[in-house]
Amino acid sequence: DRDEDGYLLQIFTKPVQDRPTVFFEMIERHGSMGFGKGNFKALFEAIEREQEKRGNL
Repeated sequence: DRDEDGYLLQIFTKPVQDRPTVFFEMIERHGSMGFGKGNFKALFEAIEREQEKRGNL
């Protein structure tokens, strides 16, 4: 994500337990003080893909 102050790199792990409710988020900031709101859609789509793989979409 990018704003007027810089950019933010953000990545999420796959679920870390059998129950897909816990994952980790890693953030690297380069000037930006935002929270990656532009990345929310990509996160939501990734969660949907994982649910589809498990057959519970």
